[in-house]
Amino acid sequence: MDRFDRQLMDFVRSWAPYGGPPSDEVMLEFGMTREQLTERITLIVASEQARREQELHRPWLRMPSGRPAAVHDPTDARR
Repeated sequence: MDRFDRQLMDFVRSWAPYGGPPSDEVMLEFGMTREQLTERITLIVASEQARREQELHRPWLRMPSGRPAAVHDPTDARR
């Protein structure tokens, strides 16, 4: 999910308690109709679900955390 997708999701979440965003707010914020926003959100959710399913079934494809794993070196004299 890219930055724009996150902005869309945050926007929709913020309006969720009120029944969703009004059409004029959607147009003002993102330059799209409410129907276009709904289609885009549906696509984002579906792609995120597919990505998570893939991770569950193929954990070796997960992105590394960015922190190298600690490896014990038996030849290291410092203990």
